[in-house]
Amino acid sequence: MEAKEKSFSFMESEGLIEIPFFQRPYVWKKEQWEQLYNDLIDSFNDEGREHFLGSIVLKQMRSNAGEGTHRILIDGQQRLTTFSIMVKALYDLLDNEDKSDYAKYIFRKPTKEKNPKIKHSRIDRDAFNQILQADNYNALLNEDEFDKNNRLIKCYEFFSEKISCLQKTKDFLDYVCESNLWVTINLGMDEDEQKIFDSLNTAGLKLTATDVIKNAIFAKATSLNLNCEDLYKSYWEGVFEEKIDFWEENVTTGRIQRTRSEVLLHAFAVLEGFFDPDQDTLENLSLIYKKHLDSYTPTTFENFLGKLRKYAHLYRTFPVITGETSFTFKDHEKRFFQLLDIAKVSTALPLILLFKKHFEKDQKKYEQFLYVLECVILYRWITKKTTKQYNKFFAKCARDLQKDFSLETLSKLINEDCDFVPKNDDVKKWLKAKDENGLDNKSARFVLFWIELYRRNQSKDTQDVIELQNAYTLEHLMPQQFKEEEWNIGHTEESDELVKQIGNLTLLRGSLNSSISNSSWEIKLNGDGSRKNCLKRCADLLITREILEYSEWNSEFIKDRTNKLVRDFFVIWRSLHK
Repeated sequence: MEAKEKSFSFMESEGLIEIPFFQRPYVWKKEQWEQLYNDLIDSFNDEGREHFLGSIVLKQMRSNAGEGTHRILIDGQQRLTTFSIMVKALYDLLDNEDKSDYAKYIFRKPTKEKNPKIKHSRIDRDAFNQILQADNYNALLNEDEFDKNNRLIKCYEFFSEKISCLQKTKDFLDYVCESNLWVTINLGMDEDEQKIFDSLNTAGLKLTATDVIKNAIFAKATSLNLNCEDLYKSYWEGVFEEKIDFWEENVTTGRIQRTRSEVLLHAFAVLEGFFDPDQDTLENLSLIYKKHLDSYTPTTFENFLGKLRKYAHLYRTFPVITGETSFTFKDHEKRFFQLLDIAKVSTALPLILLFKKHFEKDQKKYEQFLYVLECVILYRWITKKTTKQYNKFFAKCARDLQKDFSLETLSKLINEDCDFVPKNDDVKKWLKAKDENGLDNKSARFVLFWIELYRRNQSKDTQDVIELQNAYTLEHLMPQQFKEEEWNIGHTEESDELVKQIGNLTLLRGSLNSSISNSSWEIKLNGDGSRKNCLKRCADLLITREILEYSEWNSEFIKDRTNKLVRDFFVIWRSLHK
């Protein structure tokens, strides 16, 4: 290994620098471009100020005589790519005579053919080549196959605009090409680049667990002398990089945000038995994968990739719940995933994937297993039980079900701890706000929304609309801050209980102004004569329309409505206790 401080002119002596096909795509955005550009401009204007861009790790590969050097880029892709695009934007403004002096930094010989010295990864190669081969950014706009939203193209646009306002273009180009801004680390053909890659990542470079795991997977493929590009195309690119926005989206796991791809890789490790929730942690996921990969042979390795691809495809079939998602009461799978989304439970994924794989051709059976899991999660969520043991519980269910896949086995696992699933009476206490309990706003909205859909389904022959979006606001019919003289009730333990009961809650299209919301029943129901919202103006739902004919709202009506809603709750979510 050789490490030296160098300028960008080191590119002149390079023949070809190849970014491995399995490295993550280009991810830098305007924030990083601006910081890089501003730092370089400040350093350029202040001649005594030094600037350091970071390290680039290269590994020597075999090349034929006369072809020049061939190296692969182990680390530094984001920096080197961005810097090369900035140099290209500066190069665009030179006259033809000056261009010949700088072409050697970005183009292979013969430079007139404009073949880039950097062979980019598969996903970014076309865009990078377009940039290097275009006369300038404006010329690129006129090309037929042009994606203006591509991150590399946006980077080119950014630097082209910035540099168009620069007065000393050539001087700045000389500065960025000739100043020692880099440390290049060159590895020999026989040195282990994976160890270097891992040590750099450990030192704090912002690589996700997915990046590190992907690198480890295809490093293993290389060590097994397999056709890495074919494996990558078959098992990774078409799964994780065609829908990259989906896989990079963050989801909440406990108190931590993780990408969907990391959540899947964790679930897969649990299902395959090499992640033990009793001993392992998510922070060590990439290390666990690396250790597990050591045991594979060429045959078992491709089987491993095939199973990962299968589970990734299954994950992509799950509903993605947004504020615009519409529901009917018969949408059992959507309801389950809405619950997971609102309750922030992602640790159930291994078990859900197992259900989906086992019942891929039997939707009814799949939904039966989901329903059992839904009742467990909902009962515990409503009664505010901890989620700390969920990862271990769901992993144990997945292991045991693979030995005996039946509802009886699942029921047995759920009831091993008699207190794991709250009893009906415990749930009723929370719905009825007994003993200082009570639903929080999120769980109340969820329960009321699905009771509404249940009632619409029951009366579907007389309903014009049985499909709804969950875009309603929660309202306390008797206000939380009620005035005793307006409601003929004092602030007592019983009144506090009544306010929190599910029978005193409803859903409205739009929210009420606080002056209306905290007023007497008459004003709250009919309004104060102004154009402000009141109950009658926002009552789109059956659960709200049913109270519009009440001339007053008192404890008797609240308790009666509570009992009816509790009855409907247990029709929708039946008890799991025998």
